[in-house]
Amino acid sequence: MQKPSFSRTPLSASIAFALGAGSLSPAVALAQDSSDEVIEEIITTGIRGSLMQSMDRKRDAKGVVDAITAEDIGKFPDQNLAESMSRITGVSIDRSNNEGSKITVRGMGPEFNLVTLNGRTMPMTDGRSFEFGDIASESVRAVEIYKTGKANLPTGGIGATVNIITGKPLQNPGFQSVISAKMVHETSSGDSQIVSLDSLTPEIAGMFSNTFADDTVGVMITASYQDRNNREENAEVANWTPNAQLQGGIINDNNQREDGVWWHPQNIGYGWSEIQRERINGQLVLQYAPTDRLTATLDYTYSEVDFEKDRNSTGIWFECPNIEATINERGTVTQVSQRCGDYSTNVGRDVSNKENGSLGLNLDYMVNDQLTLSLDVHDSSSEITGGDINGEQATTSFLIIGNTSCPWCLDAFGPPQVPTGTISNQTAFYGAGGIPTFDVSFEGADGLPQDGLLRSDIGSLFGGISNSETKNDITQLQLGGAWENLDNGALRRIEFGYARTKQEYATFGAGESQLPAGFWNASASEWPDEIWQTENLGSLLDGFSNGGSFSYDPYYTIDYNTAVEYWETIGTDNPQADCCFWPAWPEANRESDRGRFWPGAVDTSSRVDETIDAFYTQFVFEDEFNGRALNAVLGVRYEETDMKSAGLEKPATAVVWVGGNEFAYEFAPDQSFREGSNKNDFWLPSLDVDLEIVEDFIARFSFSRTLTRPPIGDLSPNREFVGNPNVRSRFINAGNPDLLPFLSDNLDLSLEYYYGNGSYASIGYFKKKVDNFLVSTTVQESFASLTDPYIGADAEQARAELVDEGLQADDQNVFNRINENLGNPFGTFVRANPDDPAVVFDVTTTDNAEVGNLFGYELAVQHMFADTGWGVQANYTIVKGDVEADPDVFGTQFYLPGLSDSANLSVFFENDVISARLAYNWRDKFLSGTDGNGAPVFTEAYAPLDANVTWFYNDQLDLFFEAINITEEVQRSYSRYPEQFLRGNQYGSRFNIGARYSFE
Repeated sequence: MQKPSFSRTPLSASIAFALGAGSLSPAVALAQDSSDEVIEEIITTGIRGSLMQSMDRKRDAKGVVDAITAEDIGKFPDQNLAESMSRITGVSIDRSNNEGSKITVRGMGPEFNLVTLNGRTMPMTDGRSFEFGDIASESVRAVEIYKTGKANLPTGGIGATVNIITGKPLQNPGFQSVISAKMVHETSSGDSQIVSLDSLTPEIAGMFSNTFADDTVGVMITASYQDRNNREENAEVANWTPNAQLQGGIINDNNQREDGVWWHPQNIGYGWSEIQRERINGQLVLQYAPTDRLTATLDYTYSEVDFEKDRNSTGIWFECPNIEATINERGTVTQVSQRCGDYSTNVGRDVSNKENGSLGLNLDYMVNDQLTLSLDVHDSSSEITGGDINGEQATTSFLIIGNTSCPWCLDAFGPPQVPTGTISNQTAFYGAGGIPTFDVSFEGADGLPQDGLLRSDIGSLFGGISNSETKNDITQLQLGGAWENLDNGALRRIEFGYARTKQEYATFGAGESQLPAGFWNASASEWPDEIWQTENLGSLLDGFSNGGSFSYDPYYTIDYNTAVEYWETIGTDNPQADCCFWPAWPEANRESDRGRFWPGAVDTSSRVDETIDAFYTQFVFEDEFNGRALNAVLGVRYEETDMKSAGLEKPATAVVWVGGNEFAYEFAPDQSFREGSNKNDFWLPSLDVDLEIVEDFIARFSFSRTLTRPPIGDLSPNREFVGNPNVRSRFINAGNPDLLPFLSDNLDLSLEYYYGNGSYASIGYFKKKVDNFLVSTTVQESFASLTDPYIGADAEQARAELVDEGLQADDQNVFNRINENLGNPFGTFVRANPDDPAVVFDVTTTDNAEVGNLFGYELAVQHMFADTGWGVQANYTIVKGDVEADPDVFGTQFYLPGLSDSANLSVFFENDVISARLAYNWRDKFLSGTDGNGAPVFTEAYAPLDANVTWFYNDQLDLFFEAINITEEVQRSYSRYPEQFLRGNQYGSRFNIGARYSFE
């Protein structure tokens, strides 16, 4: 007998969900015969119930669809939605702060996956990437992952479209209420060996739902609160510079590269941060169904996340020619010693507040037995801003303290007022595993060896403060309809609809990255010796194979608030302190603006307005082939996009030589206006066919064309003058309003065998051909208004004089000679003359320039062992393509971040008393982006192990225990090769213990 099949849009699915059609409740499932007579009511909750309902959704879907459903009312399988989805075949997650943050599906990264809430496109402040950590899982009833495109799905998800479905009161009439509370212990925070009240933070969530007036009126309220404290430990290398800093000393060169390229590390740093996050979620849903044909739903969803991070780090920074260096066969410096450089500590603070709000109205009206119409409108916003950092509205601030033995630095800024000890040698080791290590030796002011730095040796360098704000508003109107064919025939239904989505995305940024705070040893006398605190690294980073033991303890640091207090007053009583500040810092501002936004700070703003009009229709067919059910959905979607962008920027007016190889920008006092626009339209066809080959054995074929729009921030017309513009890094980043969407042709084939109650096995193949991939392009460009003092007439004269005198014409000597020739005081900034050559910039932007091919295989099995309570869920995904990065290539190449294989294994046991699950999640090495020199950055394989146990104390009370990342996995990333280490993160494990109570 042919099995009935129904297909819904995300919008109508939410409506049907509210009406109870295709109920997502984990508590009720109905088995019916062909006469619709109810034979049996099966009540299934917990892990088994969730997996069985998810399997039914997969089986009944048109196209390749996976789902996760709640285990019970107010109880999702994981407290984080992304972590639940990571157990879905082909889904991998990006973790932020040891928590699931964004998803990658079939190798397509977060920006290629569209996430909707009850079928609505939600605003985001991180481009087009959805942040799952913003939403509490307690209000979520199901998550559907559409891996194949359909005409009735909103566009944006080349990888997948993910629809988050929340509860509705008329779905399960009557009174229902649940409250849950838990205490959380992070092993990284405080003393990881001791669990005390001080180490625990609370989480509480509740849901209330009831219906009235013969179940025609319903109200549902959900709310949650989370307070989380944890610690992040990290090791970091700022960058690997090609073909630089290998002059001098003993070079043990084993380089086997044909092009001879080598890479030198810039530094080593170890850091640790204390993080506090507070999250509030709430949702109110009101429903009214005066007749069986009309249902109205009004809902408001709110979330707020307050984030604060206190950062500390210590490390070394290379400045000078090498004493000794070793280069391996792949061109990487694996050991280096230098006579001089910086030995520093960085203290800083990050603060942000993020608010999301969505108000929506949904109407579902059955005109007659054949025609159903629906209307959905919503107005939603997301905004992230900075907070109060010592009286300033800012997102981040920092101060660097420490010591240097850089000769040109002290020449340029004057000798210390009181002689200080300094670095005599620093040696660093870089390997293919673990973290880089280093050692430092010191000498006193008398030039003799010194065991370590003294408090009197420590000074300050500079600080920075910046603020950024992003706001995204979306208003959306969706009209949908379905005409049912009540006559016999293969065409069962025609669906149609229209949607208008208007999005406004605005950003603002301002800040100064080098606010003067003296200069290292020259400023040491400005800071009281007793202000410095002595600390030890102890067991820092002991999760890495060579971490947890360091040879250069102790180090000096300072409380952040104390640092800012002294930073704002340093030098006010000492007339000799002028040596400690950048000469370009205006004298009148030294007291009033010290440590605050500098009047010369750059501020920019941009706005992108995007309007999308979409029309779709699709035809649903149901028939038989050789007596077996055959279903097909044929559809087409047309979309037209109108985009306008505008921005205010502060262009650079001068490049100023401040000493050695250090340069700085000066910016115009007023902003300049720029704008751009773009229009495009696309036809997007789709076809889904499924055939039950034999009983319980389903074959699927799907073809679709889908699109993902470019990162919304890339559509800005603004230009950004990047960093300190030394002669090797005069960069401009520019937006491109003319970018077109990524366009993908998708093919899916799968076989699924549903062989038992809650058990199935499947194998699938997918292929994607993606056009309009973005490629970063760099061209050289000059501006007549900006001239270059480094190659100007004064500089060329100074070089010629030095050569004639037999002196080395290095940057610092040329700088000093220019000032000498011009009669300027020592260390005066060198400015260009109007007739000097123009500054040449490397202008980097993005363009649609590549076609990429992606393919892979998905294998999955879910098995319930009959009458034992045991079950297992396992899957494996293989992803391949011509979009993979080649680490051996030096120069521009095209690649797609996020590509990796993944696997999951979950074993569970459940009966009337207890429910337990152990889940292993593995993601292979993947390309996570590029470094500052355009080289590919890889994140190593990561495989956390999670567990949870629930004791059903009685019909109303559950007690539970959860463990996340039991094995305390660490994260490690590198540039090109494992020995080119970039960053390692360590967070530890997280344990939750709590209770959940259901009211009757």
